[in-house]
Amino acid sequence: MSETEITYLTDVSMLTCVVQPGHSEAILKAARDVGATAGAISHTARGVGVRERLGVWGVAVEAERDVISILVSSEQRDLVYDTLYRAAGLDVPGRGFIYITPLEKVSAYIPESIKARLDKGTGVAS
Repeated sequence: MSETEITYLTDVSMLTCVVQPGHSEAILKAARDVGATAGAISHTARGVGVRERLGVWGVAVEAERDVISILVSSEQRDLVYDTLYRAAGLDVPGRGFIYITPLEKVSAYIPESIKARLDKGTGVAS
């Protein structure tokens, strides 16, 4: 294995959207439509919380969820966040929630053509 230089992306946030099962593909497509390049869906996450406190009415709240994670630059963060919120219908009770996690650094293979474009701006430290 040859020694290669590691490229660190430093201007990155992870958007995490927890939603009802069956809506993830449409939500991820909406994110791609506004420029997000990659995302991951974890199907059927199971949580606890509000459902248990609702007692007999707990059957009305679906406990299984899909978790969508998308890495975005700070320039894309607010647009993609708002898009996910709207696409998931998070203004309706029980639909889910979304949050942002700033990441200190991210590393992965980056093609030379993209690396050259990133090196001209901010957010890359080699």
